[in-house]
Amino acid sequence: KIVNIGTTVVVLDVEFDEEQEYKIVGTAEADPMNGKISDESPIGSALIGHKVGETVVANTPQGELEFKIVKIKKGK
Repeated sequence: KIVNIGTTVVVLDVEFDEEQEYKIVGTAEADPMNGKISDESPIGSALIGHKVGETVVANTPQGELEFKIVKIKKGK
């Protein structure tokens, strides 16, 4: 499985050593406060196309964030 629109991805924030769960959605559905991030957002676009076990770097307004992909779940 790879990360794509409609998948839910569990990532490990490397810097803070904590897991976060994001659902990758289209721009119109994005709701970051509820874990839904756009495929065009810095984190969403960094995750798209990657697999479990891979580490990605997202260039965000807060700087570079490093995430390790822990689990990918298909959307319902």
